[in-house]
Amino acid sequence: MSQASTFKSIVCEIFGIQESDIVDSKTPEDLESWTSVTHMQLVAKFEENFKFQFDVEEITEMDSIANMKKVLRKHGVDL
Repeated sequence: MSQASTFKSIVCEIFGIQESDIVDSKTPEDLESWTSVTHMQLVAKFEENFKFQFDVEEITEMDSIANMKKVLRKHGVDL
């Protein structure tokens, strides 16, 4: 599975959404299922699958799908 496919799969699984709902502009205000708990589950799943750890600043920076991708790309994830 490509890294982009893994990213989409994780986001869909954690937030309980369809792939078509993964839009760069989405934020916690747009997704009822995006809570502090699911955010941390997402972070843990990314770390587990992509084999690196985020720092606290990066975790808080991921406040939209676009920013999630930006942070992941900084770690070399091909999205």
